[in-house]
Amino acid sequence: MLPLVLCTALFPLLSFAQSVKNLGSSGGNGPSGGIGDLNNPVLKAEAIVTDAFIPLKQNTTRQLARGKPPVLDDGTNTTKACPPPRTILIDDLNGKRQEMVGFGYSWTDSSVEVLSRLTPDLQDQVLRELFGQEGLNMGMMRHTIGSSDMSGRQYSFDDNGPSFNEGQPDLSLENFSLGEDGEAMVNMISKMNHYKSDIFLIGSPWSYPGWMKHNGLFIAPNLDAGTSYNILNNSFDRQYIPQAIAYFTKYLDAYAARGVQVNGLTLMNEPLNYKGGYPCMYLDSTDGADILNHGLGEVLKDRNIALLAYDHNTDQPIYPSQMLQRANGYIDAAAWHCYAYLANYSVMQDFHQAYPDTPQFMTECSNYLPQTGALNWQVVNAFVPAVQFGGAGASMWVLATDPDFGPHSPYGGCAGCQGAIIVNSSTSYLKTNDYYVVGQFSKFIRRGAFNYRVLKGNEGNHLTPNQFNLIATQNPDKSWAIVFVNNLNRTENVRLEFTGSANIWEGSIPNSTVTTWLLPADDVLRQNTTGPSTSTPPFALYNATSTAVGPAGTGGGKGNDSCVLPPVTLSTSSSASSTTTPLIPVPHTINVIEQNVL
Repeated sequence: MLPLVLCTALFPLLSFAQSVKNLGSSGGNGPSGGIGDLNNPVLKAEAIVTDAFIPLKQNTTRQLARGKPPVLDDGTNTTKACPPPRTILIDDLNGKRQEMVGFGYSWTDSSVEVLSRLTPDLQDQVLRELFGQEGLNMGMMRHTIGSSDMSGRQYSFDDNGPSFNEGQPDLSLENFSLGEDGEAMVNMISKMNHYKSDIFLIGSPWSYPGWMKHNGLFIAPNLDAGTSYNILNNSFDRQYIPQAIAYFTKYLDAYAARGVQVNGLTLMNEPLNYKGGYPCMYLDSTDGADILNHGLGEVLKDRNIALLAYDHNTDQPIYPSQMLQRANGYIDAAAWHCYAYLANYSVMQDFHQAYPDTPQFMTECSNYLPQTGALNWQVVNAFVPAVQFGGAGASMWVLATDPDFGPHSPYGGCAGCQGAIIVNSSTSYLKTNDYYVVGQFSKFIRRGAFNYRVLKGNEGNHLTPNQFNLIATQNPDKSWAIVFVNNLNRTENVRLEFTGSANIWEGSIPNSTVTTWLLPADDVLRQNTTGPSTSTPPFALYNATSTAVGPAGTGGGKGNDSCVLPPVTLSTSSSASSTTTPLIPVPHTINVIEQNVL
């Protein structure tokens, strides 16, 4: 028997591939999949670059732009790289890990409201850029069931009273209705499906109707005895388990009736968050399991919908374990958030060791007040470690807002959460830096790809000031999509090797960038006897001719042509700069992209 320490050390190398084929009606790969799909294979090596630097002026940095592609080492290259290359080793023999579902954002009332302000033609353009094959091609989205902190109004689908948290019990749910806001959301999601029909869509409530909760009864001093504030305690009242089951069932059927298939469900967003002031609710793992065991589990199975347990921070991993142990086989996956100060994603690896057949997702992380003139690593610090430790997909919080980070709850909603799109007016919108960084993952990693273990080459992580990290995924066409994060304050030369394939790729990863390499499958390389293809690849990129990438230290200049590295003048922080220049919140930049109205 191996010593425990040795077993623990060897575990990462003994992990086996994890399939998500039974994870609800999650669609699949096909003609609409995009580059890397069976019907849209990678034909030549490509490098796609997005700078982490948030510029003071739009379109002055590389944003999903073509970089210098890697080349195969044929044994004739005798040039000494300067600095010497970093060796990357990918275990394509025994390192196959989890199947990937996709990357994306969250639909909130703020997102629906601001996108609805755009002219019809411009709204279609934005949706095409977000979900179309030529755009970000996002494959995983989450949406709010009822209101959230990113809603200007608080509501559920059965308030049955003057307002949220003040209704009377509706035991038969006769007053259930999506309402104006709920209808607006399902209609917008239906438009999304016009551009991409195989998105893995997860529904999450921020609260059940107020009458289903223990809201307490607080008699305010100097007020009549009948005056109360129904925001205390905020925990689920288990006598309403039958009504909770009916509430979810009616929601799922209402969406299906409008042509929207929900693929995954969480019983509660952040079930351990019960503070009053905006929609939230404490849901004990025992109560959650009982909701499933008393009927909702069978409802989900009948509709081929996956149940994702937990949907909260990595600091309380016992919760999804308790759900799995108590819910009689109704748990299909686990969902995590990033907000436990600096998220400890290693708990996902521990969870995988205990439940190797249960997929995991990083379902929420927000970027709070990113600043122009600084480096922005929030997306990669959520997506990369989540995948490295077993995540099958990841989504950022809030797809779109107005320039003031709204609409949001006036009672504690996020007043600085930035999304992919900022809508300035009916004819003007801005694609943020996060839009392009998410695209480095969603545009090139297909549904049905598999993540592979990287044995050598990573340095640092999201908990350290500097890092060089990567994830290596093999798409359905057997090509590779390898996403690099270079936050080492220098351009990094790379020599990429495999344990099984004889192919060795060499290239450079610019400083302060997220860079994706697309590498053709071995069969494609063997068929290509005339060298790299010069044909136009079957996908569109942005800013293909841009070379200006910000001040010294942000990846500009001649890259690998010289070993004289520029001094670093920028902080590696995601939201702060070490310079004395005043920082301006991104939504208030005046350099918006105006759209012509026909």
